[in-house]
Amino acid sequence: VDTDARTVSYDGEIVTLHPKEYDLILLFLNYPNHVLSYEIIINKLWDFDRIPTHSSIRSHIRTVRKAFKKVKFNEEIIETVHGIGYRLNRLINCQKEAIAEISPSVSVLKKFLKAQAIEYLVIDENFLIKSMSPLLHDYCDYPQDLKVGIDAGHAFPEFIGFEAAFEKVRNKEWERFEIQGIARSCNPNRPEYINFYAIADDPNKQNQSGERLLFIFFEDASEQMIYKQRLVQIENETYLLLEGANREFSLSKVLV
Repeated sequence: VDTDARTVSYDGEIVTLHPKEYDLILLFLNYPNHVLSYEIIINKLWDFDRIPTHSSIRSHIRTVRKAFKKVKFNEEIIETVHGIGYRLNRLINCQKEAIAEISPSVSVLKKFLKAQAIEYLVIDENFLIKSMSPLLHDYCDYPQDLKVGIDAGHAFPEFIGFEAAFEKVRNKEWERFEIQGIARSCNPNRPEYINFYAIADDPNKQNQSGERLLFIFFEDASEQMIYKQRLVQIENETYLLLEGANREFSLSKVLV
């Protein structure tokens, strides 16, 4: 990839790409081991006032695939992960130099979470709060109940009924558990929509008190939900326009 010339080559041949297709393949090259959803692609490559439809993104991806096949890359350069999104072809991933795994310190992780406006909650096996980030009260409907030693379900009633799911995560039966697009209820200071993700460490690894803790991370999903709602609106409007055009065309044929 020549970022100055905004060109991509394969096996010595330049891949002919339009500007948006170049941006698209560069995005996948920058995230080689990630599955990118439509929402992530839109968020990275398009302005809020120019949101494309999913079919438009699929069209761009088909164009990229065809461009690489013209330079004898016979695999799909961008693979479809059904029901989730797209990822870079694994053959390209295998050619990348392996990077040594380095675990960041707790202080680094906390700084990262703060920079990304992500709050967290730590609960024990009895669902009692053990620790939390300073601004977590802005993410719960009952901040007055957000206290160490209190059942987490009091502050977050949306947790109630998911105890079995949390336990599966804690026991590593599931890698994680998440709920997205939870609407605001009682707390007017809470974001309009939030996502939460429950993640556990190695079940054989215990803290100093011998407990196995569950970490729940919260993020403001308001902008994501607005994107999704806008996409649905655009697709519905497009469908209605096409339906109207088809009816007018059919009527004109009858009149003729």
